[in-house]
Amino acid sequence: MTNAELDQLAINTIRTLSIDAVQAANSGHPGTPMALAPLVYTLWNRVMRFDPQDPIWPGRDRFVLSNGHASMLLWSVLHLTGTQAVNAEYETLGRPAVTLDDIRRFRQLGSHAPGHPEYHLVSGVETTSGPLGQGIATSVGMAIAQRWLAARYNKPDFSIFDYDIFAVCGDGCLMEGVGSEAASLAGHLGLDNLCWIYDNNHITIEGSTRLAFTEDVAVRFTGYGWNILYLSDANDIAGIEKALATFRDTKDRPTLDMARHTATILLRRMASRSVLKKSSSPSAPMVGPRTQIFWCPTASANTSPPAWACEALRPTANGRICSLVTARSIQRWRLRSTRCNSASFRQAGTATCRHSRQIRRASPVVRLRGRS
Repeated sequence: MTNAELDQLAINTIRTLSIDAVQAANSGHPGTPMALAPLVYTLWNRVMRFDPQDPIWPGRDRFVLSNGHASMLLWSVLHLTGTQAVNAEYETLGRPAVTLDDIRRFRQLGSHAPGHPEYHLVSGVETTSGPLGQGIATSVGMAIAQRWLAARYNKPDFSIFDYDIFAVCGDGCLMEGVGSEAASLAGHLGLDNLCWIYDNNHITIEGSTRLAFTEDVAVRFTGYGWNILYLSDANDIAGIEKALATFRDTKDRPTLDMARHTATILLRRMASRSVLKKSSSPSAPMVGPRTQIFWCPTASANTSPPAWACEALRPTANGRICSLVTARSIQRWRLRSTRCNSASFRQAGTATCRHSRQIRRASPVVRLRGRS
């Protein structure tokens, strides 16, 4: 299997775990996890400094999912990277923070895969995010905190706190006043350690954003003093990595990365709205028999993954999605369910662990007491 196929296998596993969990719960939001899986995979795998074995390492980059209703995007990544659980005393517990059983019980009482990210309930969640705009506003506070820690503790040639903050947000977050106020402050302070990734898909649950939101977001953020980047294809891993590298090279101002994708067309072809509300026929499975969902690669599997798992999602000339995700083809994808071994995901493309440990060996680490 080539590296490109491994990347696509990981991305498609995030997508299918997300849609299976939403369907099993009969509630939730499948669109954003499906659309942003390549972006979040690239961010966690190639950009962020994060060690799943020590998710409270003070030097880690922070990830905020401001559009928290898309929480399956985060639960899938935390499960597949094998992020370890940590208790309230910040002691690792020797078990995964999010198991496949948690994902199977998405949005159910007692599951570590709730409908929105909840801080201190699940390791890897940096802040609770539910009300739109709350996550991006909190990310500005995190960026200010990093600046303060760096000014107080960093020494010349001895940098302890140099982490960055990445926040994923949608149209709803940028409609909220708290997001505008926080963005204005971030621009005023020149927080170059802050990157917002804007899921610019022009769609809300009510319909097109043209119904209520027609402003030029790029012009507004330029006025705030932000650096604006444009990512025309949210499925382009190399383009995503390049854009995020540009963010790290930008000084004295925060960055807004405006990402466009075509997966909203895909969702219109699925029964997503009936899932978001309450299905009129909950017993009718959209994704095949219950024993054939939540497919995940295993380290011990002797067979190659199915062709769909390594196939890229590509728009056709007329803008419609061809090949990967339609309600009809979903039924053909499912394989018999197997329990996922998180090591296989790292083996199948995540360099996160190796990358983070190399950074940690090169950088001094201070173990802090209290909340990190």
